[in-house]
Parts: sequence; structure tokens; C-alpha cells
Amino acid sequence: MDPVYTDFKKISDSLRVDRLCRKSGMIRDIVFDIILVENQLPIFILQDLFLLAQPNLPDTLKMFSLYGFASIFLDYYVCQAVPIPPVHNIIVLMQSYFPEAKHFVDLLRLCLQPPNRDDTERVLLIDSKTAANIRTLHQSGIKFEKASAFDKTLLEIEFISKKKVLVIPQFIVSNLTLHLLRNLQIFEELHCDTNYVNDYGVLLHRLLSTPEDVELLTEMRVIVNQSLGNEEVSTFFQELSRDARDDVDYFYYTGLVKDLLGYCESRRHKWKANLKQNYFSNPWASISVIRVFIMLILTFIQAVCSILALLQ
Repeated sequence: MDPVYTDFKKISDSLRVDRLCRKSGMIRDIVFDIILVENQLPIFILQDLFLLAQPNLPDTLKMFSLYGFASIFLDYYVCQAVPIPPVHNIIVLMQSYFPEAKHFVDLLRLCLQPPNRDDTERVLLIDSKTAANIRTLHQSGIKFEKASAFDKTLLEIEFISKKKVLVIPQFIVSNLTLHLLRNLQIFEELHCDTNYVNDYGVLLHRLLSTPEDVELLTEMRVIVNQSLGNEEVSTFFQELSRDARDDVDYFYYTGLVKDLLGYCESRRHKWKANLKQNYFSNPWASISVIRVFIMLILTFIQAVCSILALLQ
């Protein structure tokens, strides 16, 4: 399959010299139009149209025509907005999902879908009291780590309780990412039995409920903000959650939410996190705390000695 991919890459590169494609912003507009739910055509129709547009295509490539260009589109544009593992082996994903995809947005959904879980029961996560935000998790001692783009899709968020780490795939904030998520959510609502993107939007709305939450994940490089402010990112997920379905039977992140809440409710975890963040956050703060502690001990010893001297 690699030679097929290489041949189609050459064809795609040749299109870049086209005067229309070189127009400022044209490629971006085309990418946005391709992702729109209302613009979708069945893949078999696109395949026939592609063959009509490429009458001189070698017979060896005809059966892979749209397949090849879809691979290139994913590799060149979509993977820059959302992590689709494995990033450098798009052909493997295409072999798995292209035959069953109804159209291009459905293909993107299949590439992004996370693995099945056994703990996906419905919880009232839409209630703001149910899930803690990033700032609360941080104050409870939970760390945040960017997941590897080579083995995690955008939707695979995991809490490793032993390490106290919430692993989140890097989220690249751009108009393309937001546009893609919105259309995937609409497609799920209209045509799918699964609700992965729907639940992802609900979860991130609770995690990123304030601009301060967005800022914290940006500092950790979990969020890469290219064009929008922290307030706008937080507002986007509020809107995405507001449009979420609340009549689904299962919630994908139930186990994750329960684990996070269980950790945050522990007073011992909060006490340890507060001590570390406020009193041992840097060497100078640690030295100051130790110095005060030593002075208290010396003062106590001096008081005891004074009392003993008076008793004698």
C-alpha cells in the first residue's frame, strides 16, 4: 500500500500548482466544506465522480483512488487538528475503516472512536455539581499529562490513580478543531448509536468550566491555543455541552468521573496537595517552612527549660 500512497501524494502535490488552489485561504475553505455534515455524499458516489474526473488514472490505482486521497487528506490536514493514532500510519486506519464508512465525516468518526469500556453507565454529569473542574483536581493533588499522539485518540482520557495523573490527549485549539467536533457531534446525534463526541464535549465542559482551567492545561501543554482566548475556549465547550443529548442510555466517561470524584473527596489528598502547592512549591518556600518549624521547636525547648529552671 505504501507505493499507492506515494503515487497519490504526487498527484495531490501537483494540484497545489493549480491557480485556484493557490488562492489565499482556498484550501482552508475546502477543508471546512468537506467536514460539514450537510455537504456529505456517499463514498461510492464520490468514488464514481473521482474516476470520471481522472479518466487517465492507471488501472492499478483505480480501486484505491478515493481511498488514497482520503488518506492524504487525513494525514495533511485532520491530524494537525486532532490526534488520530497512529499518526504516521494512516494507511492502517484506512484499511480498517474505509470499507464501512458511509461518507467522509463518518470516516473521521470511526478513526477517532475510543475503545469500548465496561463501566459506561449513565450518570447525571450534566449537573454542574457532579464533576470537578481542572482547578479543583489540581488543588486535590492530581497532575496532568499530555498523552502520546501515537497510541491515543482525542477522546481517550485516562486517570492513573497510582500515579495521581490525568492523561489527556493534546487538544489543539483552532477553528478547524472546533468545526470538526461540532459536525461530528451533529452527525452522532442524527445517525449514530454511539455518543463518544457528545460525552467528550460534556466532560470537557465540566473540566474546563472557567478560563483558569484552560490556562492551567495550556501551561501543561495539554492545550495548544492557536487562535482563541481562554474565555472563548471555555465558552465553546459550554455551548457544545448545551447541545449535548441528555437522553442517551450510557455515558462513556462514567468510570473516569467516579475515580476523579473519589480522589478529590479524600481529605488526606487535599491536605497533602495544599501543603505541597502552598508551602513546598519551590526550594525557597521549603527553606522558609523548615526555618519556621525549627524556630518553633527551639522556642518550645526554651520555654520548657525556663519552666524547669523556675521549678528548681
